[in-house]
Amino acid sequence: MMRRGSVVVAVAMSIASPVMLAPVAQADGSSGTAPIDLITGRGFVSVGTFANSTALDIRLDPSTNLPGTEIDWDQRFDLQNSKRFRMDAVWRFSPKHHLRLLYTDYSQTDRATLDTEVQWGDDIFPVNAQVTGTLGFEVIEAAYEYAFVASERAEVAGSIGLHYTTLEARLAATVTSPTTGARTIGGPRSVEAPLPVVGVRGMWRLGEKVYLDAQAQYFSLAIDDIKGSLYNYRAALVWQPTRRVGVGLGYDAFGVDVDLRQDDFRGKVDWVYRGPQAFVTVAF
Repeated sequence: MMRRGSVVVAVAMSIASPVMLAPVAQADGSSGTAPIDLITGRGFVSVGTFANSTALDIRLDPSTNLPGTEIDWDQRFDLQNSKRFRMDAVWRFSPKHHLRLLYTDYSQTDRATLDTEVQWGDDIFPVNAQVTGTLGFEVIEAAYEYAFVASERAEVAGSIGLHYTTLEARLAATVTSPTTGARTIGGPRSVEAPLPVVGVRGMWRLGEKVYLDAQAQYFSLAIDDIKGSLYNYRAALVWQPTRRVGVGLGYDAFGVDVDLRQDDFRGKVDWVYRGPQAFVTVAF
């Protein structure tokens, strides 16, 4: 999954790097040392981390098509021991037409002792089994934006794009029985859910170096073996104290709910996280 994420980050930096190496003219025609305007400039890349509360339920059905055990993942495993990364990028290839990219990665590995029997696919984990749970969650989005409000103090744009969600969950344990001896059960299962998404994003100037950045996205889809919905709401304050580099604090809420009947994954994933974010912004 990190390979796809590296491609997204590389694309964002390749967009930014040519113009970051050259002076950017201000509205008065001079390059100067004033901060690059986040509303009227070519664009920006934001990279940061988050400390969000989560709610994740996963159910992996067996081949008999009976429902498996719905696992409250963040109750059984400590999701605070996680890697959390998010990147956002906006490139204005014209004042009203933009490309927006999003990449987020959330992963963790922990151990737990089961207090109930768990059906994970065709494997049954007994009570008191020492289970290792590994979770990898990755979101990649590319969207086209059209700015129907574009001024020096405000920008509001509608968007349409593709939201590609990948989740890999793994349960594994070593169990012992008189007939089979010690053996390892469980294993990884992955979900790939491409969902179209529509949304709106706005940025407002609150002061000479302070901006409010907000966006909302939503979509619901039922097609073939995928039925799902997602939403993402985010608001952040950005302070641009230097010419190119700024810092920001925000609040993000994200949710995806999918039912799948695929060869590798038959079941359900319901994932929600929300909470504060901190990030660094580079304007170009």
